[in-house]
Amino acid sequence: MLPFTPFSTPEHQDFLLEGGRPAALLVHGYPGTPFEMRPLAEALHERGWACRGILLPGFGAQIETLPSRRWTDWLDAVLDALASLRADHAPLLLVGHSMGAAVGLSAAARFPLDGLVLLAPFWRNRGLLWAALPALKYLFPRVKPFRMMKTEVDDPKLRAMIQDFLPEVDFNDPQTIAAIREFVVPVGMFDELRKVGAAAYRAAAKVSCPTLVIQGTEDVTVRPEDTRRLARRLQGPVTRLEVRAAHELVFAGAPVFPQVRQAVLEFAARMLVELAHISSEGDVYGSPAD
Repeated sequence: MLPFTPFSTPEHQDFLLEGGRPAALLVHGYPGTPFEMRPLAEALHERGWACRGILLPGFGAQIETLPSRRWTDWLDAVLDALASLRADHAPLLLVGHSMGAAVGLSAAARFPLDGLVLLAPFWRNRGLLWAALPALKYLFPRVKPFRMMKTEVDDPKLRAMIQDFLPEVDFNDPQTIAAIREFVVPVGMFDELRKVGAAAYRAAAKVSCPTLVIQGTEDVTVRPEDTRRLARRLQGPVTRLEVRAAHELVFAGAPVFPQVRQAVLEFAARMLVELAHISSEGDVYGSPAD
């Protein structure tokens, strides 16, 4: 048990930016929070969109409950959020990053979205251990990842990795260091990631709404060739954009973020125009600023 509550500050919670009739649901990745999606939400909001950033179950301040969560918990939360937005808004756009894009794909196969944005969409890991997770979670149900590493907790690279995951960590606190060394991770938690990715790949063949797919060419977490393969399964019109970047496409400080933001805004605007054109009632969705 960690001697502090991670992700407990307000920026890591659900948020809602009230706007016009069009609405967007933004879904964070693993092990993120709505904080990472806020820059894109604010850009859409400036164009008149209502935007909700959802905190998936087991993330944020609930991170210690993550090992007990199932991928279907994340899907159910997204479906509930979409239904809530649909009650007052149209059209409806879902924007997902990494694992959030995987959950978004499964949601899009079940819910009538008007548009979908997939940012570095996770659906597989190429490691040999990944394929063995269904068996490993029974053979080795719990591991201590930081004891398994050859590096010590005072290694700068390891500390940077930990702070990406737990930004509140105090490396000057001996109790915190001891807790990190003894930190236990159920292997089944990684198997839920495998399941949500596999479900996303299957769901892609059932998704027919217009979709924007953005992928970094230097991404080693979600490989470009895997994203191309996933995009080919989509049944609706697909716009693909590959950018010179790694996995972190949504963070405002990333050099590629202005390009990603512009692509998302253009896709959203084009979606509104096309929906208004095909509607039998020209103002059924309203203008972006309504």
